[in-house]
Amino acid sequence: MNKLLATFLNTEYLPMNDVRRLKIIIIFVFLSLFTVITIPISDALNYQIWVKIIFISTFFLGLLLTFLGLKFGKLFFSIQVTIIQAVLFMIYYTQGITSFYAYLLFYIVLTIIAFYQEVYSYFIYGTFVMVLGVFYVLTKGEGLLLTDDLEGALYVYIAGLALYYLTHFIFILINEKSYTEMNVTWINYKRINDGIQVDIFNYLEALRRANGAPPITEEVEFQAAVREISEFIAKQVLKDGSEITNVVDLYFYMHEVGLKDILDNDDLSVNMKKATDSLKKYMFDETSDLVSMLLSVSLKDFPSQMASGDLDIQRLSDKKDEQMIAFAMVYCYIARGLYQRSEWALMNDDALKKLEDFDFEMFFDDDILAFYQDNQELIKKYLSK
Repeated sequence: MNKLLATFLNTEYLPMNDVRRLKIIIIFVFLSLFTVITIPISDALNYQIWVKIIFISTFFLGLLLTFLGLKFGKLFFSIQVTIIQAVLFMIYYTQGITSFYAYLLFYIVLTIIAFYQEVYSYFIYGTFVMVLGVFYVLTKGEGLLLTDDLEGALYVYIAGLALYYLTHFIFILINEKSYTEMNVTWINYKRINDGIQVDIFNYLEALRRANGAPPITEEVEFQAAVREISEFIAKQVLKDGSEITNVVDLYFYMHEVGLKDILDNDDLSVNMKKATDSLKKYMFDETSDLVSMLLSVSLKDFPSQMASGDLDIQRLSDKKDEQMIAFAMVYCYIARGLYQRSEWALMNDDALKKLEDFDFEMFFDDDILAFYQDNQELIKKYLSK
């Protein structure tokens, strides 16, 4: 119980599928209680006994299908079943009685559908509920009116239902738009990170080749680590470490011949190709979480081999005209490349002051800095275009 409560309180940290599962559980509990209450209430409804049996049996069937969907991970199926069951509840009650309480069921069902925040489900089922509600008010609206209601009060019921429907629909569309934008941003960042990660890996491999070192996958220490970790995982999952030996051999074989060559080889068995595809995310020369973790650990606090004095322009050239050209290039890069085309323009006053107070004397000598001080307006006019 404590674990379930903690899950509800921390839903903002859960994956989307886990959030959907929690929503289904909440609606499932509500529909279960409503189904139990419906059994005694059915005696007061003006239906033949066989109609009551069919509806109540359908309600229990919906609960069973929802439970099976949750158990086997068919969340979309469970969502549709719960929505359809809620709609059937609405039809069962609104066609059996005429009262303000039956009218409230249209709001309850719209709330259930909107609770899932699914655009297409709300558009299909929500529109159907709203249209059915309008039809209910127009055909059985007399039972909703009080003795002292004003003329045209039925249209207030219709307008209220329509506004409730549209409010939820607009909110779901805004939420879907925000989620889509965040997803697109994440995809763009992931594409950039993947490209950078590939370049870093290739650079590290090039350094190993330049130093005469073999690929990392051929290192004895690396292979030993892979075997030890694999056997440990196998003992925990398979309870038999010997079964992992073939998988380890396949892992090294994938790095030797390449993933594509294995998958395109018609002489290899289907099971071997399936195992190869499963191991793809663990390959060392692929863009994967394994490589990201390795790079993060390997490059953490990596000491620089370049001293700040090596960036002194005077060490690159002793000619004043070339130093001025270098200064102009640095100025243009900062003015155009870093400031105008990035988020630097959004920096607060403290950050801007730190940037202005940065000591450029380690890069340029006094003559260059004095020239800049004497000709600031001219430099800004011609180098900032």
